[in-house]
Amino acid sequence: MSDPSNQDQFMNRLAGRLTNIVLLGFFTTLLSLPLFTAGAAFTALNKQTKAYMYEGEDKPLRPFINDFKTYFKTSTKIWLIALAGIIILVLDYIYYITGDSTLDILASAVIFVLIVYLLFMSNMVFAIIPDHEGAKIGFLLKKALDISLVSPLQSFFIIFISAAVIVVSFVLLRGMIIIAPGVIAYFSWQFIPEMIRKEHFRKT
Repeated sequence: MSDPSNQDQFMNRLAGRLTNIVLLGFFTTLLSLPLFTAGAAFTALNKQTKAYMYEGEDKPLRPFINDFKTYFKTSTKIWLIALAGIIILVLDYIYYITGDSTLDILASAVIFVLIVYLLFMSNMVFAIIPDHEGAKIGFLLKKALDISLVSPLQSFFIIFISAAVIVVSFVLLRGMIIIAPGVIAYFSWQFIPEMIRKEHFRKT
């Protein structure tokens, strides 16, 4: 027979985890609304998701704003570079998606994949910025690329889960889109630590 106190502890931990995921996701969405601030918001989200899951931080929302400010400059530079690329790709995608030839279909599919991968790579950079404070943008971009390439399966899982959360948010539970960043970050950080370790040991 199960111990009721153990069940209560489990439910309390579960409730606490869900609360933190929801709050972090909500504040990330809120601070991303000006669009150009999204990079700093997602860097803070990744930093506090990692702190909550692996470093014993039980109230990750408290330092969230401080992280947003601390990493704002570097994160915004990287995000604006990525955003420029995304805008160009989206315009190309719109151009090709309106065509009806086989080449148009193939080109639109390739561009869509590039958009998804660019978003994924941007978030990987945001995930490692706190561990490389003061590093140059070129180093951060190369580091994130190396991490994703050394762990292709984990990268695929992160992209798949992120896409699934977004699709569910838009199609089934539209209110969930507000907290979707927190859900995506939580599942992503099931894989990211191992990806970082693999990249580190590959170079040592």
